[in-house]
Amino acid sequence: MATSVYPSLQDRVFRPHSSIVGCKIVVLLALGAGVLLAGIAHAAIIAVPIAGFFLVLAARSAYHELTTILIVRGDTLLLRRGLFFWREEQVPLHRVDVLITQSLLGRLFDYGRLTITRDDDVLIVRNIGEFRRLKEEIARLQRIPALWRVQ
Repeated sequence: MATSVYPSLQDRVFRPHSSIVGCKIVVLLALGAGVLLAGIAHAAIIAVPIAGFFLVLAARSAYHELTTILIVRGDTLLLRRGLFFWREEQVPLHRVDVLITQSLLGRLFDYGRLTITRDDDVLIVRNIGEFRRLKEEIARLQRIPALWRVQ
């Protein structure tokens, strides 16, 4: 359980933006199916591994992005990844640097990329939805004085 300044507050859950992830998966599946059909139509055996590459890339993208959940619990970020085997990482906001990146389309559709830099590694969470609310939450939590944090 993560230590928190606000243990009684409700967790805030952020997931990848479903439309953006869905569009990415559909495009990769369409590319794979198109290359496969073109290979069948032109009897080109080289098209099969290329189509397989796009289909595997679509499955990998779907798994990694649709099974990622970012939870704000008090002053701690909890990053959960995985479907069958969960990998859970607790990130206290007062011990990390957070880089928030948002493109023009990200500002229009309210999604973005979160890069969390810790002492030993870098965590990247892509295509997070409700990004404005997440930015406000992180900015508010990083303003909490260190004296009020529970150690």
